[in-house]
Amino acid sequence: LAERFLRMAPPSTDKCTTPPVRSKSSDCQRKKEPTVTEGTRSVEVESAGTLILGNPVTTAFWPRVAESKDRHRLIFVMRNAERIDRVFGPDWLETELAFGKFLPTDQNIPSSLKHLLPHTNFIFDPPITTMGKYTSQLVARAMTQRGASPKKIVCAPALRCVQTASAIASLLNIKCGIEYGLAEPPSWFSMGDHQLSPEYISPEKFASLGYAVDPSYSPVFKMEMLKHQRRELEKDSKERIDFVLRYLSTEDRSGLLLVVGHALTCQIAVEMTTDKPGKTGNEWDNAVTSFSDDGGRNNTNESDEGVDTLTLGIKFPYGAVISLARANTTMPYRYRICRNLIPPLTCGRYFNNKPVLD
Repeated sequence: LAERFLRMAPPSTDKCTTPPVRSKSSDCQRKKEPTVTEGTRSVEVESAGTLILGNPVTTAFWPRVAESKDRHRLIFVMRNAERIDRVFGPDWLETELAFGKFLPTDQNIPSSLKHLLPHTNFIFDPPITTMGKYTSQLVARAMTQRGASPKKIVCAPALRCVQTASAIASLLNIKCGIEYGLAEPPSWFSMGDHQLSPEYISPEKFASLGYAVDPSYSPVFKMEMLKHQRRELEKDSKERIDFVLRYLSTEDRSGLLLVVGHALTCQIAVEMTTDKPGKTGNEWDNAVTSFSDDGGRNNTNESDEGVDTLTLGIKFPYGAVISLARANTTMPYRYRICRNLIPPLTCGRYFNNKPVLD
């Protein structure tokens, strides 16, 4: 092939017009150019005289963690996938429940939701969309391709978190556990003196409906403990989530951990890297929260610092993944963010009902 190209090349005024001689003393000998990394393999570029025989194409390089000996220190904290009420509005059930039957009016509303109607209140615990399920599976595929397939998956008790975790677990042929300590602050569901927190579905019911949920998983916070903290302050809820994340990160396991939660869960995971110590188990046993047994009244007069949920939603979009690594093996544990372990997922606004004619 090289000789063919040389015959086709125009005459050169250079002293070397004959094919290069394989000799150490020749000025026209073949020279190996620097090695170029192409994905995960190397390509050696050769040149013959002034003619380049190779045309390498460099591609983006994403690191793999398959060879890492410390995969058990890695933690992925992921936000739930796209939820229905953020796409179709809070009154989406009025158009989908026609004549007492669940009839989806859009392909992005999964028809399988009819199996959940007797068990949950979609107003306070909305499900994910069809695209949300596919997005979760794309994230799982990216983890597998990067050698970062999780060996353990836990999720918040909200329906959208369980559906996201179940979609990933089903693709990886494992099951996920429901961790009630990752629930959102109860104060976010209050209207005056009324508590409107959702009634979460039990793991046994999820498993019976076909979700990849492990009913035998023992959570850090039981469902009963969460019910007793309906008047929990927002700052106490953040400390609870922080404690659960730190506890899960120190458990003995053979592989990577995936935690599926909310945007607030991702924010707390980032704050764990600021060397701010969290509460220990004993401190949580003796912690004074806003909950009390004296008729449901508050024992504390401490003001609650509000969280800007709109900013959180923009900062951590649906399906966002935060990669953490435990930096040491002794307490107090320190954490750092590992960048570029999982490639991003980018898509535009999509709909196929835009009118094309006036």
